[in-house]
Amino acid sequence: MADGVAGYDVIGDVHGCAAKLRNLLGELGYRDDDGAFRHPSRTAVFVGDLIDRGPEQLEVLQIVKAMADAGTARVSMGNHEFNAICYTIPDPARPGEYLRTHSDQHTEQHRAFLTQLSPAEQRHYLDWFATLPLWLDLGG
Repeated sequence: MADGVAGYDVIGDVHGCAAKLRNLLGELGYRDDDGAFRHPSRTAVFVGDLIDRGPEQLEVLQIVKAMADAGTARVSMGNHEFNAICYTIPDPARPGEYLRTHSDQHTEQHRAFLTQLSPAEQRHYLDWFATLPLWLDLGG
C-alpha cells in the first residue's frame, strides 16, 4: 500500500457529464469534502477524455482538478485534451492554420468545450491540460 492508498478507481471517458461523474464517485464511496471528492483509502485515476460532448464541461473540470489538487485523484491526458490543446496552437509550417485544423468536424467535436467555457476558462484548463502526463506510473 503506497502512501496509505489501498487501491485505485480508474475512470475514463467522462466527456463533460458531471452528474454521471458525481453519481459514480458517490457509488464508489467518495464524498465531497470541502470542495474535493475524497475516499478514505482509495485514489481516483482519470485516464483522459474529460471534455467534449456532454452538457457539464466546466463542472467536470472543476471536480477533477479539485481532486487532483487535493491529492485524491491522479489524471493523465486523453486524446480529447490533447486535441483541444492542438486546436489552439498555430501551425508554424502553415501560417493562419492550427496544429489541429479548424475543420467543421474538429470544431463540432470541440463545440461543447468551446461554447460552455468562457475564453478565460478555456485558457485556464488548456494550460492545465498541458501539464498532464500521457501516462501514470502507479507502481508501488
